[in-house]
Amino acid sequence: MPKTIIITGARGYIGRALAKRLTSEGHELRLVSRSSAAPRIEAAADAKIDYYTLDLRDLESWLQFLHGADAIIHLSSRTDLRAAEENPAEDRDLNVKPVCALVDAAERAGVAIPVIFASSTTIVGDAHVNPVNEETPDRPCSVYDLHKLECEVMLREASRRGVIRACSLRLATVYGYGVGVDSTNPNRGVLNAVMRGAAQGVAPTIYGEGKYIRDYIFVGDVVDAFCRALDSEQVLDGRHYVIATGHGYTLVDAFKCVVQEAHRAFGREVAVRHVPEPPDLHPIQKRNFIGDSRLFQNLTGWGPQVQLQSGIRDYFQRLVTQSQAADMT
Repeated sequence: MPKTIIITGARGYIGRALAKRLTSEGHELRLVSRSSAAPRIEAAADAKIDYYTLDLRDLESWLQFLHGADAIIHLSSRTDLRAAEENPAEDRDLNVKPVCALVDAAERAGVAIPVIFASSTTIVGDAHVNPVNEETPDRPCSVYDLHKLECEVMLREASRRGVIRACSLRLATVYGYGVGVDSTNPNRGVLNAVMRGAAQGVAPTIYGEGKYIRDYIFVGDVVDAFCRALDSEQVLDGRHYVIATGHGYTLVDAFKCVVQEAHRAFGREVAVRHVPEPPDLHPIQKRNFIGDSRLFQNLTGWGPQVQLQSGIRDYFQRLVTQSQAADMT
């Protein structure tokens, strides 16, 4: 049945793709951004979308649009690793206080609304056994991840008290063509940045041998995970769930795949360029990660559908289509 869904950070990389999916399914959306300059979502003329520019650290802001909503997907976050390390207090203000206000607003409104929180698999830190699942100990080694975990704990406790019904989706490394916008954060959108560059003939640059392992998950599969969580009461239990593919690739193998697919799409010859690893590389950037999503799959029926090469090929095919359409106008 159609629902009224609040999405914070809705005009960002994942948010735009998620909004497009939910509007196509007939849901009414309340899209929240911190800036009024954020681009609007392309949607059908009859799509039911309301836009809000609010400070989510403010309790009254949440109360303003909470009434009548059926669910909240909280994507809004500053994901800059280095900025968080340089100013932990500011990062907490931007990333933790909105969740505090959300919980307080839900308690005041007296509605145990479902809340799906976008979290990160990097909460387990840089030294762990692979594959990582929900039982893997949390050992955050960055300010950003400490604050993500603080939000998760807050939502879990609020769920235990019956204030909300929440779950946290810990996302692996998300990549793939964005709906009008890519992930541009240099710490969190590396593969997309490499693909953008390769499409323009820029050689990907990699630190050292590029042997660190990542589990890359396609943005469309991430969107589907959020949609499955919306429709699955059994995961709205306050816990966190790993959203990953279960397959690991070294950075150099992923970059080489980008080079191959860029050549296939554009005929441009580029090669992966190796440079020395900088001495100030954060430990979390040196991690080796593979995720195990079987618990979430068993509870919701979700499963990753797009393999890495197919997702990279899709990215370049969309760029080609976009270029051809521009040439015709």
